[in-house]
Amino acid sequence: MTISNHPRLVASVKKSTGREEYRISLRDFNGTTKAEIRVFERHRDHDWEPTPRHVVVGADYLLELIRGLLDAAALLKSEAA
Repeated sequence: MTISNHPRLVASVKKSTGREEYRISLRDFNGTTKAEIRVFERHRDHDWEPTPRHVVVGADYLLELIRGLLDAAALLKSEAA
């Protein structure tokens, strides 16, 4: 798969406030395609801007990260019950 220097958006997930969201995209980092999770913020003019807050994960670690997030979600759900 070839990804240009521009990120390819995979998903947008709302954050707790109405003015922030997570954007998950695929992006080229020095010739290697990786997943990036970045926080975007909506400004007064309603334009979305990327913040410096982000995580970059290579393909070798992505499934392990997803499993960890699913475990965290299950624990949060059981503690809320």
